[in-house]
Amino acid sequence: MGDMGDMGDDRVDNRVAIVTAASQGIGEACVRRLADDGWKVALMSRSDRVLQVAESVGGLGVQGSITQVDDLEHLVASTRERWGRLDAVVANCGHLPTGDLLSLTDDQWRHGVDMVLLSVQRLARVAVEAMQASGGGSITCISGAAAKEVMSAYPLSTILRAGLSAYVRLAAKQWAPDVRINAVLPGFVDSYDVSDEVLAMIPFDRPARVAEIADVVTFLSGEGASYVTGESIRVDGGLTSAV
Repeated sequence: MGDMGDMGDDRVDNRVAIVTAASQGIGEACVRRLADDGWKVALMSRSDRVLQVAESVGGLGVQGSITQVDDLEHLVASTRERWGRLDAVVANCGHLPTGDLLSLTDDQWRHGVDMVLLSVQRLARVAVEAMQASGGGSITCISGAAAKEVMSAYPLSTILRAGLSAYVRLAAKQWAPDVRINAVLPGFVDSYDVSDEVLAMIPFDRPARVAEIADVVTFLSGEGASYVTGESIRVDGGLTSAV
């Protein structure tokens, strides 16, 4: 296996990735980091800003929703039509509703399941086959630190992202060795305001920079992580304490 940073390798230069929820924040940072490493990147978001981000990195921008099967199928098909292959997927999604556990409505629960779990399943149905046709690949799910430690202020994130970690573990066993799948679990990041109260809980005394999350995602997407699968990797600055 070659080093993921070996830009002289033709196969490395031709790697193709998809990033969802990619118009801002962690998603956009992943797009830019992958592009800096020589990846061709297709990106999707509901916002039309995704087209500007795509143009800035020479990528393919698609407007659509991760909750819509047709949009995800169109994203994968358009990616393969443009570059002829698919090597990696970064499955990102937006923020989930917060609030007291009993105050969450059925619609909020359904929306959360759609965003966190079904979006990955729907995308995997088409992406895994496409990556197998390209000789293999990887999926990296953007999850959250609440998957590893109960956070009462974030009940949907705690419960559903824990479920995503279980999905990742199961899928890793079923898709190996052709397709790897892992999750990255950020804590608080600098793409939104973080209160002083929260900062006091973080040993690093600051939120993560989105670029720091993108660095880990890019590593997991590449050859340097060729034997890493089924893992949920915390990138939270020491926020959580669970072993």
